[in-house]
Amino acid sequence: MLLAILWANLAWLFSPWAEEEKSKQTSASLAERIVFSLAHWRFAPSLFQGLRLLYYVGLPSAALFWGRDAVVSRLLGLQRLALPNPAAASGGTSLSANWSDWTQDLGWTAVIGLSSGALLLLAAFARRQALSTADVHAGGNRTPAWKAAREAAYHEVHWAFYRNAPIVALGSYWGIWAGLGLVALEAAANPAWREDLRKPGQAWPRLSRAALAVISTVLFLRTQNLWLALALHWAILWTLEAVSVVPQVGPPSDAAASGP
Repeated sequence: MLLAILWANLAWLFSPWAEEEKSKQTSASLAERIVFSLAHWRFAPSLFQGLRLLYYVGLPSAALFWGRDAVVSRLLGLQRLALPNPAAASGGTSLSANWSDWTQDLGWTAVIGLSSGALLLLAAFARRQALSTADVHAGGNRTPAWKAAREAAYHEVHWAFYRNAPIVALGSYWGIWAGLGLVALEAAANPAWREDLRKPGQAWPRLSRAALAVISTVLFLRTQNLWLALALHWAILWTLEAVSVVPQVGPPSDAAASGP
């Protein structure tokens, strides 16, 4: 968490400066010029995604495999899907129990997904109508399906990782909600979140992500199944992307054109 907070605040510190200093690098300090050069390096996007992969997936995986039981796979929601094994003498009972658990989990996923997804879709349609009516330049491109899946996987693994220690310390119920509290604390310490929430045209991605964190928490409370949480996250995120991108209505205003 400290690493995430440090990264977010450093990125926020340099992001307003980077665009302004693009044409006047001579007035910047050596450290600022180095940061600017790294940010605009041709391989910077790939490096950035590699670091994100290490942070969101690499750290939990390392703790799971090499952490000497610091992370328990069951508490991460890594439910096993048992397959029929004719060689097993007493595998019928465990197989039936496993498939029964998955069936029950799928039922909860459908109920929570449909109800929460419907509420978020109503909110997305209301936002789209409000922005279109106000003639706000909020145009954008829909995120590709694979990127939505990547973001869903990153965030679900990250949230599950944050739940592990609180569940061990406080038990399943309060530990799951305490994990959500850690996620909220991390977001509150990110200045980009606080800034975007003040702007109606940019608050929606942050609010929808917060809603998905709550949905994931409720689903995990009922199923403790990370795979279903990931699938539900991707489905809701991909659906919201389809209705939340507001087409440009008329020419953008000067304020919108000069915004971040």
